[in-house]
Amino acid sequence: MARLQSRQISQLHQYQVLHMVRLATAPVSRAEIGESTGLSQPAVSALTRRLLDSGALKEAGARPSSGIGRRERELEIDPDFAWVMGVKLSMDHYTVTLTDFAGQVRHSHEVRWTSPMSHKALVREVTQAIQSCMKSDSGLARSRLAGVGVAVPGFVDSHQGEVLWSPVLQPGDGKPLALAEALTSRVGVEVFIENDANMLALADMWYGRSGRAANVALVTLEHGLGLGLVVNGELYRGHSGLAAELGHLQIEVDGRPCRCGKRGCLEAYVAHYAVVAAGQDAGLLPSEDDGGTTEQAYFELAQLAKKGNRQARAIFERQGRLLGQWIGNVVNLMSPQLVLLDGGPALASDLFAPSVKHAMEQAMAIPHRGKVPLIIDHQGDEVWARGAASLVLQRVDESTEIMASVSRHGVDTEAGGKRPEP
Repeated sequence: MARLQSRQISQLHQYQVLHMVRLATAPVSRAEIGESTGLSQPAVSALTRRLLDSGALKEAGARPSSGIGRRERELEIDPDFAWVMGVKLSMDHYTVTLTDFAGQVRHSHEVRWTSPMSHKALVREVTQAIQSCMKSDSGLARSRLAGVGVAVPGFVDSHQGEVLWSPVLQPGDGKPLALAEALTSRVGVEVFIENDANMLALADMWYGRSGRAANVALVTLEHGLGLGLVVNGELYRGHSGLAAELGHLQIEVDGRPCRCGKRGCLEAYVAHYAVVAAGQDAGLLPSEDDGGTTEQAYFELAQLAKKGNRQARAIFERQGRLLGQWIGNVVNLMSPQLVLLDGGPALASDLFAPSVKHAMEQAMAIPHRGKVPLIIDHQGDEVWARGAASLVLQRVDESTEIMASVSRHGVDTEAGGKRPEP
C-alpha cells in the first residue's frame, strides 16, 4: 500500500511539473516550478532531471541567477516528444486535430458527414478519420502517437468509455456503444472519449478566456445544448461521469419532444434545431424536406431577423430568455466566477444576447447580480478537438508508465496498441 501511494504521489508531482511548464507563456526555471507547484527544490530537481532524461523537457537557455552562483537553466516542453490527436463529432461534420506535446495544433481538418448513423458506421468513420490524420503529416513518427481523444455530443460515460446516447447515433438496441474500446482495437493506440462540452471546458481551462479561474460554467449552444463545469480548478464529471446536463433539465412536463427521448427538455426549446422548428412553424422557413441542414436554416432565420422580421426576432428573443433564465439558475447552484457561452455564429448571437443577459441577471440571486460576467463567443470546432487532444495530454502527464514507454520505445502501433515493457 505504501508503495502504491508513493507511485501515485510521484505521478501527481510529474503531472504538476509538466502541466505548469506546458501552460507557461515562456521557458521557466526550476525555482519558478517550485514556487508554482509548492514542491520542494530537491523534488523539483529530481523530477526535472528525470523528465529531461526522458526527453519530455528540454533546456531552453539560461538566465542570470537571483543570487550569487551559476546561471539558472530554463526549461520548456519538447513538442516532438509525443503527439496526440483530438476528434470533435458534430451532427453534419467532424473535426480532427493533430497536436504536439506542447499542446500546439500541427494539423487540422474538417470532414462533412451525415448523421445519425449506426454504431458500426460511426466506429468505421471515426477509425478512418484517425488513420487519415495519422498519414497527413509526413514528419509524424507513428510510434510517438500517445493517444486519441474523441469529443462526443450526448450522454457519455467517460469512466467506462461508453456512449449511452448521442444525437449522432441512430437508436440502437438500448445497449451503450463501447466506443473507446472499439476505436482502441482498430487504430492501435489508446482512445479516450468524453462529452464534447467537457472537452471545450478543458480547452478553455488550459488555453482559453477564463484566465484559469477556479470555478467556471461553460455553456455550449449549437445543434444541441451542453454544459461543462470547472469546480475548484478541476473538470466536474460527477459520480457516473454524466454531470452538468443542462440541456436535459425538464422545464415543461409533457412538453416538446427532445432528441434524448424525454419531453420538455430545455434543449428542445433553445438549441438550433428547436429554433429552426419554431421558424418552420411560423412559416418563415421551408419544411425539413428541402434538403438543407439545420445550421443553414438557423443562419437563414437569423438573417431574416437581422433584416427586421418581427416574428423571427421574437423567436431569437424567446430563445435568449429561456437560456438566460437557466444560466442564472446554474449560477445560483454553482456560484462560478464567470460564465462562458459558445453561442453559435455572431449574427445569431447578436440577436439573442440582450435577452440572455437580461434574463440571467433577473434569475440570479441578488448577491450574484452584477458580479458574474457572461462572455459570449464562437471559437469554432478546432478548439473542441484541441480540448479532446488535451484530455490525452493530461492522461500522459499523469502516467509515469506511458511517459517511460514513449521515451524508450515509442508506442507499438503494429502490435494492436500494446506498449512494450520498459
